[in-house]
Amino acid sequence: MTLGNAIKLIRTARGFSQRGLAINLKVSANYLSLIEGDKRDPSLAFLKRLAAELKVPVAMFFVFQGEPLHGVRVKDLEQLKGVLLQLDQMIVENKRR
Repeated sequence: MTLGNAIKLIRTARGFSQRGLAINLKVSANYLSLIEGDKRDPSLAFLKRLAAELKVPVAMFFVFQGEPLHGVRVKDLEQLKGVLLQLDQMIVENKRR
């Protein structure tokens, strides 16, 4: 899975539209689309802002790096979405402690 694919997967799992997230990040939806399409490489500063907005660690964007997206079943993506949501809940609970 590419960085752009991972960003898109996490964005959709968190319930953000591309336009809505772009507005929150103060970038154009076109720029976010280019990143998700792997046509632009985001800076580390941007990835930090993106991770903060999505409430995930920056490392989450790289967890599946190198794994191909083709051949992945929708069921598997839904399962991954559930795992990401569980991870988010764990992060929230740890911050409360």
